[in-house]
Amino acid sequence: MRKYIGERVQKLREAQGLTRQEVCKLAGLELSQLQAYEEGTAVPSVGVVINLSRILGSKFEGLLHGGGTVTDALTICRSGESYAGQQGDTEQGYAYGTLTRPGTVGHVMEPFMLTFDPQAPKSPPITHDGQEFVYVVEGTIELFYDGKNYRLEKGDSAYLDASRSHRFHGLGEKQAQILAVVSSI
Repeated sequence: MRKYIGERVQKLREAQGLTRQEVCKLAGLELSQLQAYEEGTAVPSVGVVINLSRILGSKFEGLLHGGGTVTDALTICRSGESYAGQQGDTEQGYAYGTLTRPGTVGHVMEPFMLTFDPQAPKSPPITHDGQEFVYVVEGTIELFYDGKNYRLEKGDSAYLDASRSHRFHGLGEKQAQILAVVSSI
């Protein structure tokens, strides 16, 4: 499933006559990263998808899910079902799955379940448009935000301005999970 985001990035980039180098310069990515996303050998983090959607003139959810729309305003995603599939490990040290059906009318938020491997190396902090709400479902997470570290444990939550430098990292011996709701407006 992870290759579809990269395929949409490539199609949008090519439709606008942009080279990989041009997109990398605008997005602050290494050429090898963008190539790996487009080929489906790597998974872009949620922040990277938001940045690429802005650069390529697409809505965040359009790049994430594709161009289809749904006519009803209510989406129910049953336990164990995923409408966009589980995305593999990102350069930010987590895997994610979206928790809603793509293309819902008025879709301004994107809910995800993120799973962190505490053994993964810490990645550099990122910034992107929008806001994030996170809730720790299992384990312990370190939130680096605007120059400070915060320890979040099961049941803790945080609401943040994503345009400020931030990073999440799993702590401890076991995987940690957070529910993240991202708005890219």
